[in-house]
Amino acid sequence: MNKRIKNNITASLLLGALSFASVSCDVIEKEPIENFSPDAVFSTPARIEKAVVGMYDDNQNAEFLGGRALIYSDVRGADTDPASFFGGIGLFNTLSNDGTVTAAWTGGYRAIYTANQFLQALEANRTKVPTDLLAKQYEAEAKFIRALNHWYLVNLFAQPYTFSANGSHLGIPLSLKAFDATSAFTPEAQIPRNTVAEVYAQIEQDLLFGASNLPVRAGTGFGDVARATQGAAEALLMRLYLYKGDNAKAIEFADKVKARGYVLNPSPVTVFSNYTTKESIFSVAHNQGDNPNTNNSLGQHYSPVKRGDISVNPYLNLFGAQELTDLRKTALVTVDAKNKAWTLKYTDNTQWVPVIRYAEVVLTKAEALAKQSDLPSVEALDLLNTIRKRAGAIELTLLDVPTKEALVNAILLERRRELAFEGHGMFDLLRNKKDIPANGSNSAQAYGSNKTILPIPQVDIQANPKLVQNPGY
Repeated sequence: MNKRIKNNITASLLLGALSFASVSCDVIEKEPIENFSPDAVFSTPARIEKAVVGMYDDNQNAEFLGGRALIYSDVRGADTDPASFFGGIGLFNTLSNDGTVTAAWTGGYRAIYTANQFLQALEANRTKVPTDLLAKQYEAEAKFIRALNHWYLVNLFAQPYTFSANGSHLGIPLSLKAFDATSAFTPEAQIPRNTVAEVYAQIEQDLLFGASNLPVRAGTGFGDVARATQGAAEALLMRLYLYKGDNAKAIEFADKVKARGYVLNPSPVTVFSNYTTKESIFSVAHNQGDNPNTNNSLGQHYSPVKRGDISVNPYLNLFGAQELTDLRKTALVTVDAKNKAWTLKYTDNTQWVPVIRYAEVVLTKAEALAKQSDLPSVEALDLLNTIRKRAGAIELTLLDVPTKEALVNAILLERRRELAFEGHGMFDLLRNKKDIPANGSNSAQAYGSNKTILPIPQVDIQANPKLVQNPGY
């Protein structure tokens, strides 16, 4: 943990209490973190549980997984209009001293710090947890949160895994220890950047532990989506393998997720108002009393009746003559009197952040199957059509996608239609070695260009001599 991270992160074992008993009582109550020592936190089973839930509260960080981490991929993708609200992030002219970039970096590492702090305290107090099974679950939840934040950080601040042979280029610092006040400024705390491959390996290790030790999803309750489950860990592993280009493992884990009982809702609209259906795998939960506020929530940024910082006219260009009745266009987009298009996926502060849902699993398996086959895969086409049929679009045939390349491109296009504004925009382009097209005042960004990734905050570079800046900043 470098000095800047330590200075900016006031992490805690106990940030609040959140009831997971039902959807109607998901209320986060914060208490001053300095009131609680590890001994106090681990004094009773109930307090230990609250400490675990406190990690999810920090994962809700308004500058990162409260929604902004997803936005930063999408406003740098191809399907929104240029967004000037986010400093230089949405305009590809970011500077290394950009305050929004610094806040994102700090927000991600704050959540990681809290998870690490819990893991260290758990290790010292493991016998106070009622059962070893429960201790492993709590450990797995902390590692899931750590993996999730490392995942978004490495994909925002480093080139994609396939940019170099075996992901050998610089990624981000792997933070696996929470340094206390006495060691925060020691050389040990000044962590250099790991390679992307090393970051992916740690994420994989944390998620594999989760896939074995997290709870099995029990139903459609609040905690089945707002807390980590075995299916959530497997779904993120599926995504990780797809990004690495390991199509066989992506297919294997897509099948594992399917076997958990996840299904598509009858309509693609449902998941954005009913957050705990069997389509949602993991989301960052919000409610009226606990949300990222009027400057940070997805609903505020995307809704024209709120802040309205992100319009989505380019998204409409994804729908041709075969998609005139597509619900993702007719029911999830609105066009105002000034001919500006807006997504209806998010309309207020309380809406949950959809980290991963089953539609992505279906499309990932389709993509992986199509890529590993020399000829157009019939199974991949069937999976693609499952998504299209659900949306009300006309199903495709092999005449529409006569080659492997045509089928892969059709699936990638379908991902853009289905998963738009859910944090996949730039990531999907870069992992497939595609340029980011010109858009309004934004010039095209060639694959591999310096500005497709964010700079390491300058204040961290100055505080930690072991950090190396990204090229071009």
